[in-house]
Order: sequence, then C-alpha cells, then structure tokens
Amino acid sequence: MQRPTTSSERTPLVQPVYVYDSGVGRIYQKRLQHFQCAICVVLIAILGISLLVTVSYNLAEGVFDDIENENGTETLSTKTTAKPVIIPSDVPLPLIVERNLTAVSPSLQPFLNLQWPLKDKKSPPWSRKPPTKEEIDDAVLKGKAALKELIKVENLRKPLKRDDPANKAQRAAATGGDVKPLADAAYAAEHTTKALFTEISTNGSIGVGPLINGTFSQPLYCVDSPPPCPTSKYRAQDGSCNNLKNPYKFGVSRIPFRRVLPPDYADGISAPRTGVNGTILPSARDVSVTVHRASYAHDSEFTVMLAVWGQFVDHDITATALSKGQNSSALSCCDPSQPPHPECFPVQLDVEDPFYDAFNVTCMEFVRSAPALTCNYGPREQLNQATAFIDGSTVYGYTAARAGQLRNGTGGTLRMLRVGSRDLLPPSTDPNDGCNTVEMSAKGRYCFESGDDRANENLHLTTMHLIWARQHNRVATLLRIYNPTWTDEIVFQETRKIIGAQMQHITYSEFLPSILGEDVMWALNLTVQDSGYSDMYDPTVDPSVANHFSAAAFRFAHTLLPGLIHNVEANNGTVNYIQLHQMLFNPYTLYNDKGSKNAVKSAMDTLVHAVDPHVTSELSNHLFENPAVASGNATTPARPFGPCGLDLVSLNIQRGRDHGLPSYPHWREHCGLSRPRSFSDLSDIFDETSMSRIDKIYNNVEDIDLYTGALAEDPKGRLLGPTLTCLIADQFLRLKIGDRFWYETSDTVVGFTAEQLTEIRKTTLAGVICANEALLDVAQPRVMEAVSATNPLVDCMELPQPSFKPWADGTNTKTDKPGKKKKGK
Repeated sequence: MQRPTTSSERTPLVQPVYVYDSGVGRIYQKRLQHFQCAICVVLIAILGISLLVTVSYNLAEGVFDDIENENGTETLSTKTTAKPVIIPSDVPLPLIVERNLTAVSPSLQPFLNLQWPLKDKKSPPWSRKPPTKEEIDDAVLKGKAALKELIKVENLRKPLKRDDPANKAQRAAATGGDVKPLADAAYAAEHTTKALFTEISTNGSIGVGPLINGTFSQPLYCVDSPPPCPTSKYRAQDGSCNNLKNPYKFGVSRIPFRRVLPPDYADGISAPRTGVNGTILPSARDVSVTVHRASYAHDSEFTVMLAVWGQFVDHDITATALSKGQNSSALSCCDPSQPPHPECFPVQLDVEDPFYDAFNVTCMEFVRSAPALTCNYGPREQLNQATAFIDGSTVYGYTAARAGQLRNGTGGTLRMLRVGSRDLLPPSTDPNDGCNTVEMSAKGRYCFESGDDRANENLHLTTMHLIWARQHNRVATLLRIYNPTWTDEIVFQETRKIIGAQMQHITYSEFLPSILGEDVMWALNLTVQDSGYSDMYDPTVDPSVANHFSAAAFRFAHTLLPGLIHNVEANNGTVNYIQLHQMLFNPYTLYNDKGSKNAVKSAMDTLVHAVDPHVTSELSNHLFENPAVASGNATTPARPFGPCGLDLVSLNIQRGRDHGLPSYPHWREHCGLSRPRSFSDLSDIFDETSMSRIDKIYNNVEDIDLYTGALAEDPKGRLLGPTLTCLIADQFLRLKIGDRFWYETSDTVVGFTAEQLTEIRKTTLAGVICANEALLDVAQPRVMEAVSATNPLVDCMELPQPSFKPWADGTNTKTDKPGKKKKGK
C-alpha cells in the first residue's frame, strides 16, 4: 500500500562520510560537474518550453471542451486521451498531469487513463419485434396470474424458526415491511416480461423492452412529470430532490441499483447466472472451501475500526431488500416438506463438506433479493432501500416516519435510554426483530433501535451507532445554547446537516485514503480540501449505488475481520479475547458499565487481516450462531438453536449470481485492465496460491465470480487489487460529485459558511469517539490505523474538536467546550 509519510524529512539521519579529492583529479571533477550542470539547465529549459507549448496548445484547442455537451451527458473527456481527474480551479495543470502520470502505481495506470466517472454500459433494446397492445395485455394477465399463484404458495408455507441462523441472516438484511407490495408488483412485471419474450435465451440479458406505462403501480422515478421539488436548505430524508433534474431517480431511497454492465442471467431475464454456455457453476460453498479457506495473516497497519467504519458507511448507502413471505416473514428454502418457493436459491453443500458433514447438513438457506419495479419490461433488477448519499441515514433512517420515531420532540435531540450515568440507544422490544432473546428480555435487557435495522448485527457496529447518536445530542445541545430561539425542528435539521458532513469528511479524509491510497485519491480528485470550497457538483452524474458495488465489490471488508477480537485492560495489561461470531446479534454487553468503552477499545486495538481471498472460519462456518449471552462480567452458554451457523462467503458469491453480475473478466475490461481469456492469463494477476485454487474449482475463466476474482488479485503492496480499487473509487467519486449537498459546496442555500466549514474539517473519528465515550482516556489520532511512532496514543483531551460558535445567530456569546465530557456525564 502506498502511503504518504507524515514527515518531509527524506535524508537518512546518520553521520555522512566525506571524501575529498585533490590535485588534477579534483580540477577534472569540478569541470565535469560544471558541464553536467550546464547540460541539466539546458534540458530543464527545453522541457519547460515544451510543457508550456503543450499546455497552451491544449487550452487553445479546448481540451476540456466536452465537459458538458448539449444533452448534458458528458462530464470529462478530451480530444485525445481522457484525463482521469477533474481539474480543481486552484491547482496548475502541470502539477495535475505530473501527479497523474508519475505518482500513481503502474498497475493502476490503465484504469486511470479512462474517462471518470466510468461510463455505464447500457443494455440495448431487446431484439424481438415490438409487441402489440393485445400481446402486452395478454402478457400482463399471465404476470398477474403468476403473482396470485405465488401468494397461494406463500399462504401454505411456514416461516423460518425464530432462532434459526438463516432467520437472523434475513433479518440482518433489514427489509422493510413496505417492500413486499413493491416486490410483488415487480414479480408480476417480471413474469409479464417472460410471457412477452418467448424466444429461448442463454446467458446475458434480453435487453430493455417497452415501457410499463402504469400497467403496474408506477414509481415516481418512472413518471415523466414528477411533482415539483420544495425549496429547502436541508436534505430530504429519502434523498429525493437532491438532483433537481432527476429528483426521484438519482440516489433516492427505494430505487433499483444502478446497472454498470448489462446483467448476466441464465435465461436473459431473471434466472441466476450460470457458467459459459449454460454449464453449471461450482457450488458457492465449494468455491468458499477451495479458494477462501481461512488464513491468519494480519495487516500490521490497520485496525478493526477500518472495517467497522466501512460497514457503517456501507449501511448508510446500501440496504438490499430481500424477498419475503406473507406478512414479510422469513422464507424457508431448505425444508423439503414445504412447497417450493420461486424466490429460493439455496446453496448446495457437498455431503463430504469439511465442516457441515459432521452435522449432516447438505443445504444452506438463501433467499433471492427482492425484485424492483423498473420503467420498462426487461431483466430483473434489485432494490436499494437506502439513499445513496452519505447523509447519516444510519443515524436517522431514510424515511421521515423513522426519523420521527427516533426523535425526542424537544431540543432537536434523539431519544436515548438512560442507564446510570450513561446514555444508550433506545431499546427495541420487538420479539421478532431477529436479535432479542427470551432470556435477555426476561432480565429487562433488549437490543436497540437506530436509524438502521442492522444496528444490532455486531457489537462494534452497535457501538458506532451509539457513538453517533450521542454525537447528535451533544451537537444539538451546543447549538441550542448558541441559539436559544431555535425551534426543535431547526436544531434537529442543523445538527443532522452537521453529522452528515462529519461522516463525509471522515470517509474521504481517513477511510478512503486507507483503502484506495493517497495516489488514487489525488489522481481522481477524491481528496478533501484543507480550506475553502470545492464546487465539483455535476448534475449529469448519477450517484445511485451500483449493483456490483453492493453485491460484491464493497464486501471486501469481510476478509479484513480476524477470528479473535482482543481487548487490553488498562489497569493490569490483561488481554481478553472473544470469538468474532459471539459478537453477532449480541449487543447486551453495552449495558455493562464499561461495555461501550471496551467495544471501542477492542476495535482500535485489534489488527485486521490482509485483504485477500481468505476469510476467518468465524464467518465461513459460524455466521449467526446463537452467541453466548453475557451476564455481568461472566458468560454462560446460550440455549442452543441447532448445530451450526452459515457461511458468509458462500452467501456473498450466491448473491452475485442472484443479481446476475457478469463474471470477473468483464469487470477487468470495464476498468481498462487486461481481460483474461484463459487461466494462463491470470498468472500475472492472481497470487500463486489463489491462481492454483481457482484453476481447480472453475471450469472456465469466464465463470469466475466477481467477488472471488477481485479478491484473488495480487495487490502489489496496496490494500486492494486494481479491480476493487477501480470499482470502489468510481462509486465514491460519484457520491462526491453527484451530491448537490456535498459538505464542501459553496452553494449559499445548502452549504456551510467558510467559518463553519473550517470547524467541520477539524473532525476526526478519534475525536468523535473521545468526545462521546467518557470512560475512554486515550486514543491514537487515526483510529483506523495501528498505534505507531507516527500515530501514538494521546490523551483524548488533546485531540482537536470543532467549535460550534460559527453557528451562533449573533445574540449569544457563550463559549462552547465541545471536547471530552467529564467522567460519568
């Protein structure tokens, strides 16, 4: 991983050795040096003149004259080779060119020479002749009949048992109850497509068909004349009206994921991807066991907090809806006594599976993602429930109703549960939320409510939700002090705006440089500015989350997690370990006095694994096993629900096939990288071990799943390989330049003042944690990185904190002290 040094010192700190020449030799050496200097001066002069002529010529010819064409569809193209950067107005062009061409790793040069953001490859219209109205009407009847049959089947089925790990897995996806009607309509539209397109198709996409035109419930993103957007300085809770030209389409909650490449379905419409020419792909579990077997190589540079923040941000921008049964119940797919459900796609297990054979298990539960309504008949798409923008949806939810449920109604604050001197998230008393247990409920301990239903998925994630809920209330309290006349609504919205900005700042100043590298951040202008504004907003850029990003690329963080999480007792140095799977759906330790402190410390102290195909067995065998239940400082075995957990790797691979993601070679080609045509072409791309294992399990190089192939790439000293770097960078570039409310904007309506922006830039994740966890005394300034000589532990009071005085309305002159709270407060 190429990382910038924190010092400008480049000379070795050792005593130099001096050697002196004398006589004729010294005179000759001196003349030679003069001659060399003269040659250097001449060469530099020639280079400077050439560069000046080139720049002048390019400017005269309008190198960047295609920034936006008449149709408003182009963003950055040139008449020669597209430059992989959006030029900031305050940086000279030669500096940009030098950084792009020389500072970036050679392995990444191919995709940086593309036009950014990368262009989506749209599906062509389908090849058959346009259907008549009568044909469409007949097909619609067949589609609605298929839906009736589905409902009939669902009424005969029994849902998964409450404590089944598969039930927890489906609950972890947090599919809202209002998704079921949308998915049912999309299911009927999908079967209408099948009735219209009767030709046999193998592998790929039939293309885009005729408009649905309101035959089924038509979403706002399909309406030609949507309702006008209200004028507001604050984001809409559901992300609507961020883009005024596409107010209900770009980045809005409950829209289909963005397709970058046409889907690859076995029947061209919706059947999960198969191998080349319809051959059977290896079982996702077999791929997991063969390629993704556990390894214990740690990355000494980063901590688990990197993965925690990655998951927190992921949940802020993605929430894939799953297919559900009647009353939004969890679907059972491995029970042979039940009538088959068309949305089931279970993972087949070998009878000699190295783990599951001991339990006589040959089927792993898996239900397909819910279909999303599209504007045209055509291939299946999936639904993203979240807004695409980094806007604090994890804290507040992505609906106004959810936000209202979480609010206090006074002082702009959020509801909290007071336990002693500490604030915890409000409790969730829903016994069917997939988290609450009978044993803990009997003790008056419940899981928690937050802006996202996945908050209880693991202890570290729950703690991050808690930290940011506390941060909201801390900021709201300070804003109220400075502005005593502000209403509850104004305080809430101003605080929400600040929280979203702080999350954006942390993501682009701490998280992304760690995973992408400073060189890529600079080359693609993903960096944040030290001062002033950054006006990069482009209304032609669609920031909606890409299907492959959610279903495969951004799941790389699963490989980071170690099997054991450790925590060091400050008073005696004792190291305590806990198995990772015991932290899943087990947030009850937060009720303990030091629960949140220990959770934060363990994430800051535990090193992550390297990003590679290897995943800890805690996730590949024990996912969502019923954890031990904490009771005080001791743990006692929980009531067992069954033999074993799930395999997260298998679920990830199966999800990609469910979504019809094209195979790995297509994505390398999309990124401008070499496309492998045979297994021998992979020898310079994959590490040697992964190469031999992938060659063994897949029949054809065109069969390799994106998730598996991208993780197998040799990162050549970086955290991620080139394909993952490319796909992740493209999405986050879109989230920056496609967000009208991006926190650095100079827009006087939706942006911050220069003074406010200066304070927001003081935000660090370490500072937010220290300010909201009273028992934490020390932390490294960059908590996603391991403690080191350049990242030492410091007193929490020494970490910079924003001042909120620039938000004062001018009638109050109190000085805020937004640093660490007093003990017990």
